[in-house]
Amino acid sequence: MKLAVTVQHPEQPDQELLKAGFELRADIIDRLTQIGVEMIYVDYPGLEDLDRHMAAYLSPARQQIYSQIRETIAAVQKTARPTVSFTDYYSSTRELALTLMQQGQHAIYLDQMSGKLGASAVGHAAAVAHLSLMLGLKLEQYLIQQRSRLAPQHAREVINLGVAGMLHDIGVAGLPAPLQKLSRVALPEAEAEMDEWATHPQRGYDMIKGGVEATAAAAVLHHHQHYDGSGFPSMPAKPGEEPRNSGQRIHVFARILAIADLYDRLTVGPDGRRRANVEILHLMRTRYAGCVDPEIMKILPSLIPPFPPGMKVTLSDGTDAVTVGLKPDRPYRPTVKRVECAEPLTLAAAATDLSSHAGLEIVTVNGVDARDLIPPSGPATPPASGVQAGRSLASVSA
Repeated sequence: MKLAVTVQHPEQPDQELLKAGFELRADIIDRLTQIGVEMIYVDYPGLEDLDRHMAAYLSPARQQIYSQIRETIAAVQKTARPTVSFTDYYSSTRELALTLMQQGQHAIYLDQMSGKLGASAVGHAAAVAHLSLMLGLKLEQYLIQQRSRLAPQHAREVINLGVAGMLHDIGVAGLPAPLQKLSRVALPEAEAEMDEWATHPQRGYDMIKGGVEATAAAAVLHHHQHYDGSGFPSMPAKPGEEPRNSGQRIHVFARILAIADLYDRLTVGPDGRRRANVEILHLMRTRYAGCVDPEIMKILPSLIPPFPPGMKVTLSDGTDAVTVGLKPDRPYRPTVKRVECAEPLTLAAAATDLSSHAGLEIVTVNGVDARDLIPPSGPATPPASGVQAGRSLASVSA
């Protein structure tokens, strides 16, 4: 086998271990396993369709963001104050936004980014920043609607959203070590610990206010407020008013951060197993429904495909297949190629578009029964109100 994609160190993504084209040997694979590389991409006949999905995954701008966050978190842990110039954050975020716009709005391997940038605060922050930017670009018209007091060209700008994604958990670095390992899906059990852990949005806000734009700082402060009014920090309403920390009264950037944060936290289950995307989306749609903005959740499967390209699945007719294409408006019904021979793996020449076969669907993925995880059939996901073909790249640089 030859590598199709460069292998990076799981804890230091800016360090390349093996380059694309490297011919693998059993001892090399064993060594990669020992240092925590869980998955690699290899060249395989019949799967050339997947190449176009890899460009954003290889984005150097994403690696730059990772390095930027790593330096700042290290500084906070030593001094309780960031020492890295926030100007660098804006530069890195602008580069990533431009990269994503130039590469188009196809879904990318977010499932490989989350949990693969290092099981650390750094990897989490980089993943949240990346997904937040993807959501912001996809939700252009929603941002304009939600930020109606601004001119459209300013309302749709996403640089502050990306910066907030990078810094959203910076306040955690100042907490006691045991509390730094907790998250919104693994909350402290003791009330006193929960109270202390819940101070991290305010801590982060206090660290960065004045150093970043007010919109970015506010998104950091409010990213743990839930759509149903729960969450923190509390924001008492005036008599006769709805709570200020519920529904669309929460700033749209904070609502986007909440979804990106939740997605990344759910990628790995309590047993250490990497959850399938279809599992994560199901949990967000059911168990955590009260936490998230339903309008943002509607478009999430078009960005994080339930069945990513390259995934081996079983169809309802009993045959095995590999996903090779995405349908943004029908994310749960991708294009697949059937497996004609298991050993060696041989795929059918022609692809099958599941969105055109009403009686054919995916029933298992990675050994997990997917039937209860797929939402009931309904209308197609509405077209994303994101970047249009003629949009100027300059619109995200302000």
